[in-house]
Amino acid sequence: MSGSPAATLNRTENWFVRAALPQLVDGFTARAQVVPRMLPFLTGAAIYWLLQVASAGAFVSLAVPLLVMSLIWPYTTGLNGRRPPRLTRTGLAVVIAVYAVVFVGGAVLVHTVRPGFVSRELAGPTGDAPLVVGAAGLLIFVAAFGIGWIATSYGVVAAMRHAVGDLFKGLSDIPRSFGRSLPVVLFGTLFLFFTGELWQLLDQLSWPRVWLVLALLTVIVGLATWRVVKGYDEDPVGPPPSESDLAEACEGTPLAGVEIRPCQIPPLDPRQAVNVLVLLTVRQLVQAAVIGLGLFLFFVALGLITVQYETAATWIGHDPQRSAFFGVPVALFKLAALLASFGGVSFATTSMTNTDYRQEFFAPVLQGIRRPMLVHAVYRSLRAAA
Repeated sequence: MSGSPAATLNRTENWFVRAALPQLVDGFTARAQVVPRMLPFLTGAAIYWLLQVASAGAFVSLAVPLLVMSLIWPYTTGLNGRRPPRLTRTGLAVVIAVYAVVFVGGAVLVHTVRPGFVSRELAGPTGDAPLVVGAAGLLIFVAAFGIGWIATSYGVVAAMRHAVGDLFKGLSDIPRSFGRSLPVVLFGTLFLFFTGELWQLLDQLSWPRVWLVLALLTVIVGLATWRVVKGYDEDPVGPPPSESDLAEACEGTPLAGVEIRPCQIPPLDPRQAVNVLVLLTVRQLVQAAVIGLGLFLFFVALGLITVQYETAATWIGHDPQRSAFFGVPVALFKLAALLASFGGVSFATTSMTNTDYRQEFFAPVLQGIRRPMLVHAVYRSLRAAA
């Protein structure tokens, strides 16, 4: 261990945040940790919203918020080596009020000075433009604050980063995963691809509605993961740890080299249990997305080979809407996305409920929770002794 106990605890807390388990940090509350860590996201969202009101270019609308976020991020997350800032209750109220004013009042001011296409569309033909733009800014602020709150409180972004990182580390296992999963999911979806009614429906269905269906299926995977994990008949943390288990778990963490004392793994409180469930759910969703991407490419290739334009027109009942991709019917891509999402949901649920698939795909994810739990036990004992 290097540095003072307080510095070691600070680095350990940052390690939990990077491990997508921020609720394992003692005192990870709105005032102490969550809202200060949200400031880069809220700032970027506010700048993006104001640039949209002014109808700035797409590059500027993305580049400027990302640049500002990258400058603020080290100071609010402790990446600069210092403890992240803490807020008083008054400070918390001030932060919320300031950002609300920026989202609402700033949008109205920008619309007054430089009304862009977005704000004109929001206002419509009525004369209540400032009121409408302000109301839209308030709704966007509430949505941004809620999304930032959930993502920061439960480490959603870090969980996605870990899941994608694990995916790239295991690229050699992807062909095996496809070989094991595709025959099963294709059995239930392949015949739907040649159903004329689906082609007809999806030719008329707009992309936003297709995305809403995909979001609904994502919710189903999340609920299924929560149900399986909460009812899992094995303890992912495993047996009580020995001192050597604790020391091994702390290797490569800020607690490496600390004096290990015998300690038990503390029971998780409700927020910590939800954090673990969120981590597992995100990893399952990423696995399902990989399988879904493979299915999407398969169905697009199948459609290009087997479904002629005339056949698609017969199924749909009129000339289908053409895409920019060599005039291929847009319905093909919508149908491929829909069936791929069905297949991803089927794979995600099968990998958790089928005994063989659970051992191969889900058990390793579940077992990855043990190490942070052991580090958390050492962290708690160190805090108690500090």
